[in-house]
Amino acid sequence: MKLLLATLALSAPLFAHHSFAAEFDEKKPVTLRGVVTRYDWTNPHVYFYVDVKEAGGAITNWGVEFQSPSELRRAGWSRDSLKVGDTVTVEGSAARDGSKTAGGKSVVLGSGKRLAPLGTITPITQAPKPAPHWPNGHIRLGPEPGQKGYWASPSVASLVESTAGNIRMNADGLLTNIADAAKVAPFQPWAKGLYEYRQKNFLKDDPSASCMPPGGPRQFQIPNGVRFLEDPDRGRIFVFSGGGNRNWRLIYLDGRTLPSGDDITPTYYGYSTGVWQGDTLTITSVAFNERFWFSNGGLPHTESLKLTEHITRPDSNVLKYDVTVDDAGAYTRPWNSGFTLQWVPDDMGEYFCDDSNRDPVHLADHPK
Repeated sequence: MKLLLATLALSAPLFAHHSFAAEFDEKKPVTLRGVVTRYDWTNPHVYFYVDVKEAGGAITNWGVEFQSPSELRRAGWSRDSLKVGDTVTVEGSAARDGSKTAGGKSVVLGSGKRLAPLGTITPITQAPKPAPHWPNGHIRLGPEPGQKGYWASPSVASLVESTAGNIRMNADGLLTNIADAAKVAPFQPWAKGLYEYRQKNFLKDDPSASCMPPGGPRQFQIPNGVRFLEDPDRGRIFVFSGGGNRNWRLIYLDGRTLPSGDDITPTYYGYSTGVWQGDTLTITSVAFNERFWFSNGGLPHTESLKLTEHITRPDSNVLKYDVTVDDAGAYTRPWNSGFTLQWVPDDMGEYFCDDSNRDPVHLADHPK
């Protein structure tokens, strides 16, 4: 068995689902020029190989890894954007382990055509309209009848206290300056230490790398989007995650009370009840377990975590999300944060975190 796993690892230089920050160093840019020898448009990451001529004339085959198909599709890519035999110039980040792999950022074809870089958001072309409403007067959080759409492209990478000011970080929530950690939230000493540990280790222990569900606000921060399915007749809303293995969260709007004491069974998404206050949906959630990160960047929490979320739709193209984090186990006081999401008038792409895993040995490094 050990020999088989070792063989698999050697034959697969590209990793399975993982934190890009843990595998690739943004401070070490790399430029590759060569010919595409393989291109896989697959979950959880799109990747291709390039034959690159080295200075001495030798040919080295490099692996280039991008994010998921749904993320690249929003940037204008498609399954046919690259073909075996294409001459390309790739800009990316070098692998931290020194292997011939790179985290891709942009691609220029031999024709001069530039494929949109990772993180590019196709701008909304339709003019904003008033937010649609249900017959009962409540705002629709999902698509209107006969239409399609979901929410994606959060305006911030990670939760940061609203009063913290501008704190620079990358798309994974990795701080540009670790000294800014104390500004992110009102941490208790142990929580600040854990947050800094996760940051200094480039988020390599992120439970999402082992395909754990994105609970809490992180459900709205995942790059693959989120969709609401509203069921007003039964007083409930389903929130479907585009970045997990068909994960979903249930919000009750039927007036029931939150569980307490022996009634609590902690889960990844907790137990949520909501009420409409004008055009704002206010949701209170408790009963979270500690096996996930409730925001990008590794913010810690305990089972005492209580979230009060406020969701509204100021127009057809924008969703506004605000949250109060109340966790006396990890923070010295409650604190607030928020961001916006962009409407994507399309079907939410299907994404499976554990598809095409090419390094089962590497996954053993992550918490189960």
